[in-house]
Amino acid sequence: RPPFTALGLIRALAADRIEARRVWKPMHLQPLFAGAEFHRHTPTVDVAADLFDRGICLPSGSNMSDDQQDRIIEAISRLLRA
Repeated sequence: RPPFTALGLIRALAADRIEARRVWKPMHLQPLFAGAEFHRHTPTVDVAADLFDRGICLPSGSNMSDDQQDRIIEAISRLLRA
């Protein structure tokens, strides 16, 4: 079975009418800053790019009900069990 990807999770949640999106694109990966100097965590590790590739933003907010939170948690749990 192929590894679960951030985009795969976003698409699966969308099919369940739950909006999720990728985390903000790091500035050094945006066209405006192409070629600009940036600093990696180590010479071979770019933590920001890795977070962008693997991270997602889930629905959140101080006004979310327990039922809304439970629906999102259950959808993700169901996808992980599949």
